[in-house]
Amino acid sequence: MNDLIRRVRAGDAASAATLVNRHELRIRLYASKVAPRPDMAEDIAQKAFLMALKSIETFDPTRDFALWMQGIVRNVARQEWERLAIRSRVERDGLAGYLEELAARAEPENPIDERWLKALRGCVDKLPDRSREIVSLHYSMGMSCRDVADKVGTSVNAVKMAMVRIRGALRGCVQGKLAEV
Repeated sequence: MNDLIRRVRAGDAASAATLVNRHELRIRLYASKVAPRPDMAEDIAQKAFLMALKSIETFDPTRDFALWMQGIVRNVARQEWERLAIRSRVERDGLAGYLEELAARAEPENPIDERWLKALRGCVDKLPDRSREIVSLHYSMGMSCRDVADKVGTSVNAVKMAMVRIRGALRGCVQGKLAEV
């Protein structure tokens, strides 16, 4: 292993390919465990290998290369989790803006009750991440069920069924919140 690392450090592309091939399966499997979504595992593993090869000089050859790579994978996955969390907050804020826009366009004789809108926002915030993502993509971003299905990696029918369940859950949650007041 030390000889292989030395050749990679010297810039030998074939040795780099050998090193990647030797650890690829283990690292891809590990990436699938720590990735925010299954469809992101491949990209995370690939980014981790690129980072490892760029920083191969910092690797201590007396250590286990696969364990070192797993640390890099964890860091890349953590960055993706943070990126998705930020995007989720932005999408949630976009959904709130969309709901406010709907309220502003409401007919004067049938205005949207502010208590109802506040309850709806609170209920949307309590949705599981995937449900919140589906609602945000469909209502805030105006995506069709087909586009939402492509984005979240599921079927159109699954998105439609999820929307039915989500709307029912939101309806019940809002009614419960309004009944408390």
